[in-house]
Amino acid sequence: MTPEECRSLEDIRAQIDRLDRTIVPLLIDRSRYVRRAADFKASASDVAAPGRQEVVYENVRRIAAEHGGDEVLIERIYRRLVAEFIADQETIWEIRRPSTGSG
Repeated sequence: MTPEECRSLEDIRAQIDRLDRTIVPLLIDRSRYVRRAADFKASASDVAAPGRQEVVYENVRRIAAEHGGDEVLIERIYRRLVAEFIADQETIWEIRRPSTGSG
């Protein structure tokens, strides 16, 4: 059902719920890769990877444009998403990093 075919708020919400059932597992997959990436970063300062962030934002703007979406909205969503993944990866990096203590 397309948005234009929806005849009620309930129809809209049902379709959003359907999409969420697809989106959430994809976010979980993405988070697993983000967490694994922590294992390849030498220092906590490597976690944020600003250069990589810009590549991601360029990619999602392009993908949004290819699908007729709002590029600005998608980039804003991804900026928040990436910020959360960075915070999670920082935690994972701290947990997994080799101990540097003497003791």
